[in-house]
Amino acid sequence: MVAGTDIITNDEFAGISALLLQIADTGEGTVVGLVPAGRAGLRRVSRTQAAEFDRRLEQAYRDRMPALLRHAVRKVGDHGRAEDVVQRAFEKILRRFQENRPEISNIDAYVFTTVCNEINRELRDVIPARRNAADPEELDVIALPRKDVSTQVADALAVRAALAELSPREREAVVMRLQWQLSVAEAAEVMHLSDGAVKRYTADGVRRLRERLSA
Repeated sequence: MVAGTDIITNDEFAGISALLLQIADTGEGTVVGLVPAGRAGLRRVSRTQAAEFDRRLEQAYRDRMPALLRHAVRKVGDHGRAEDVVQRAFEKILRRFQENRPEISNIDAYVFTTVCNEINRELRDVIPARRNAADPEELDVIALPRKDVSTQVADALAVRAALAELSPREREAVVMRLQWQLSVAEAAEVMHLSDGAVKRYTADGVRRLRERLSA
C-alpha cells in the first residue's frame, strides 16, 4: 500500500488491526461520523434540525441499503439474517435519538459503522469462532490470544483515547478499514474519497495511533 512516498506493508497494520478487532469482539466497536467524533454529542435541537437529521437518515437508508446488505451478507452468510441485522441497526438509531438528535459530520460513515457494530453483535451470538471474511486485497489480521477483562477494558480505553486524537478522516479510515474490515473501495465510497486518499489516511492514522499507544 502506497501512502505518498512511503511503502506500508500489511505487517505494519497487523498489530493495530488485531487490537481493534479484539476490542470490537468485546462489544466496544467504534462508530464514526459523529460530532464530536467517537461520542454521541447529543444536545437538544430545534424541530428544523431534528427534521433534517431524520431526512438525512432516511436518505442514507434508501441510498446505502444495497451496499449495507451486501456487506452484512458477506459477514453473516445469510441474506435473511443480514436484512434483520441492518433493519435492527436503523431501528436502534431511531430509538436512541428519539428526543435528541446528534450532529453528524458524515452520515454514511455513521450508518455503516453502526451497522457493522450490529453485525458484530450478531456474529458473537451465532458464530463464536469469528472468521475474517475479507476479500483477497484485504489486510492480513493476526489473531491475538484472549486477554482478561481488565486488560480488555484498559485496551479499549487506550485505543478510544488514541482514536480521539486522530483527524476525523484518519479516524474514519482506520476504523472502517482495520476494525470493520471494509475494502478500500467500500471505505472510499462511504468517505466520498478516492482509493488513494483512503490508503493515505489509513497509513497516516495507523502511524499516529502507534505513536500514541506506544507512549
